Amino acid sequence: MRWRGLGVALVLLAVGLAGGYAVADRTAEEPTAGTGAEPIPAVSPAVPIPPEVDTLPDPTAAPLQPDLPNHEEELRIAKRGAGAGVLVPDGWLENRLTSSQTWSFAPAINIRNTYSLRVDLMIGQRYAVSVAKTTRLTALQSAEDDGNIEALTITAETANGFEATYIDKGYRRVTMERWVGDENGTAYAEVAVTGRTVDTEGLRDLVVRVAESVRYLEPLPPKDKDEERDEQAG
Repeated sequence: MRWRGLGVALVLLAVGLAGGYAVADRTAEEPTAGTGAEPIPAVSPAVPIPPEVDTLPDPTAAPLQPDLPNHEEELRIAKRGAGAGVLVPDGWLENRLTSSQTWSFAPAINIRNTYSLRVDLMIGQRYAVSVAKTTRLTALQSAEDDGNIEALTITAETANGFEATYIDKGYRRVTMERWVGDENGTAYAEVAVTGRTVDTEGLRDLVVRVAESVRYLEPLPPKDKDEERDEQAG
């Protein structure tokens, strides 16, 4: 990503004046934010082109297809705590680290560096959707600055999400991420998909479907003694 700050522009102007040269003013359209389901192409250029960087060949597995059959999974932070119901493709396996608020899903026969789905519950963190998105973009930028990823390019952005490409360990990756908020605009879930360039159509369909399916789940009431006795007996 190449973002120009105001400080850089002032330094260039000062250097030009000291050397007797005039620095031409440059103007650019302000990016617009939308709230619709479809991503808004970024500006200047209209469709950013990822930098030319040598990459490793992608796995030859078939591209992710749109409109996959799906079912709902209930994800809860604690066994009977608050959570979210989300649609997940049929046959995809769930993986969750112990005590984590992040779930990942991938096909049962998953080939490394193909595609996957991630759902992160943000219940109780009290981040506005816009803040959550900015925090994630900053984290990606820091990952590039630290050399953990390369050639990060934001290719599209909306008020509640973005699309980007980057290179990770030699492979070009496409990521699409969206945040789901409550009526106050507080984010309680993040949905992200990652895959190859050939998976783009399927990734975009999947992230929209899953994000639109998210529904908040209230904590379950405590079990009464009869329920606990039946559970122990079973």
